[in-house]
Amino acid sequence: MQGKTGRFPRPSFRARIFIALVGISAVTSLVIGLVLYYFAQDRLVDTESDLLARRARTANVGAGDFLEGLRNPEDQTLPAPETYAGELVRSMADVTGLGVLYVGPNGDPLAARDGFGDTVKPRQAYRWLGLDDGIVERATRSPAGQGRLVPRKGPRYFAVFPLVDVDGHTRGVMVYTTPQEGLDQTLAYLRYGILGAILASVLLAGLGSLLLTRQITAPLSETRDAAIRVASGDYKTTVPVTSNDELGEMARSFNYMAEEIEHYVGEIQEQKSRLEAVLEASPEAVVAADTGGHVTMVNPAAAGMLGIRPTDYGRRLEEIGVPEEVSWCLREAATTGVAVREFESEDKTYWAYAARMGNGTGNGTRSGAILAVRDITEHRALERAKTAFVSDFSHELRTPLTTIQSAIGLLERARERLDPLEHRALELANQELQRIRGMIEELLTLAQMDSWRYSLEVGPANLSTVILNSVESLGQKAERFGIEVNFDDGVEHRCVCDAPKLYQVFLNLLDNAIKYSDPGDRVDISVEEDASSVIVTIRDTGVGIPTEDLDQLFERFYRVDKDRSRASGGSGLGLAIAREIVELHGGSVSVESEAGAGSAFTVTLPKLPLTRSESHAM
Repeated sequence: MQGKTGRFPRPSFRARIFIALVGISAVTSLVIGLVLYYFAQDRLVDTESDLLARRARTANVGAGDFLEGLRNPEDQTLPAPETYAGELVRSMADVTGLGVLYVGPNGDPLAARDGFGDTVKPRQAYRWLGLDDGIVERATRSPAGQGRLVPRKGPRYFAVFPLVDVDGHTRGVMVYTTPQEGLDQTLAYLRYGILGAILASVLLAGLGSLLLTRQITAPLSETRDAAIRVASGDYKTTVPVTSNDELGEMARSFNYMAEEIEHYVGEIQEQKSRLEAVLEASPEAVVAADTGGHVTMVNPAAAGMLGIRPTDYGRRLEEIGVPEEVSWCLREAATTGVAVREFESEDKTYWAYAARMGNGTGNGTRSGAILAVRDITEHRALERAKTAFVSDFSHELRTPLTTIQSAIGLLERARERLDPLEHRALELANQELQRIRGMIEELLTLAQMDSWRYSLEVGPANLSTVILNSVESLGQKAERFGIEVNFDDGVEHRCVCDAPKLYQVFLNLLDNAIKYSDPGDRVDISVEEDASSVIVTIRDTGVGIPTEDLDQLFERFYRVDKDRSRASGGSGLGLAIAREIVELHGGSVSVESEAGAGSAFTVTLPKLPLTRSESHAM
């Protein structure tokens, strides 16, 4: 279960801090106490051992004197050890206050007393001290007066000295011990003192830890309560700043965060209100759906246009009964990122656009798609009416223009009977007639493009040949204007294209370069290619194009220098048609220019053009 470890609930943060501080204090005190205890014990044992060695040495000298006092003056012999063992042990124990054990020359314990002067059974004392024949044997071989300390069980020692007479004969072994109760009592007092100190330090540490945890957790509890109030919408909540330490910095940071949250939430609510107002007033139907296709948001226009109402939240679009094209757009956008579809439903024409939405975290995960649907019935009707008008009007103009062309042709036959002024008038009439016929042809071409009746007839072609043909077609005009046209690329540049229509594109671009250049200027044509495309650049040194006109240059009927265009017969449709043809091939047209420094038009064509539907989608 969350918040629990095993069967026991996880302690609170305050409890964990308290336990940690008390535990650290207890462990530290225990370690220090143990170190002090063992250090003091070692010092006491060392002191006792040194004292034992000095007192045992003194007692052993007295034992030798006692033994000499028993020697027979006549024959200088000593009595049997059994006869004086008890008196010897009593004398040494009373004088020194040590425990004494006398082991005879044959290795048998003969007499023993403890440190309090009480008689002890020799065998019992022998076993209690942990003596053995090896210790006794080594003691008997020691030089006179030289004993040694032998460790016993626990942190204790006993002293073993040989009993040697004046003749150098060993008369047994004397074993000396200190009273056990004294050192044990001292160590017990030491243990109790250290234990009391540890308990006192733990109690004091617990009290200090309790105060410290309260001081730490109280601001944290206030911050937690304030965070809950902020999460509930009370952005005016503040945490009191009571110190300048880290807790005070945390309180100040929280108050700053609350202010920023209030500011940003206010901005978000304001933006939300604006967005809701825009969606309410928008004539387009706007629908948002999650990754499963369930409706998450609609605006009022969606109810009238698609039949989706706010009560349909959570339902799938297929269940609501929206047109299949709308569902397709949302699915396509969820997969590819964006989708566009024009469709008809119930005698109306709609344009649908859908785009994938992110989840706002920046990690690339998806949260659905948003769809906008626009009613373009009137727009399409106006386009059809415009296209029909342009087509009908152009066809209607062809008949009188043909009649006028015939009349001009008849006048051309009687040219020798006309005076010079009449000759000039006839030439002007013929030029204007050709300009009007070209404009009509351009209008018809645009009408076909708008109605999707304009198609490409693609096939393998050498683009260098197409460019060269357009250069030759305008050669006389370039000479008449004094313009030098250069195209020396003899390398084949193969691509699959509609050669006659690209001829029209290059003819238009070259014609503009010639018309907008002054005598003495030049036009250079270059062709480059890579693995997938061919790039044609037409660069002139003419008058150039102002920067503010570049964005509108390819719009229909737009002319930069209207006086110059009118004088040279321009209609403002050539660049628009050129761009449409290039884009139908799946390519692009761009221009770089600076007023007074010339222009450079770049045509990029794929070696394998796209299908008509693909190029139109672009």
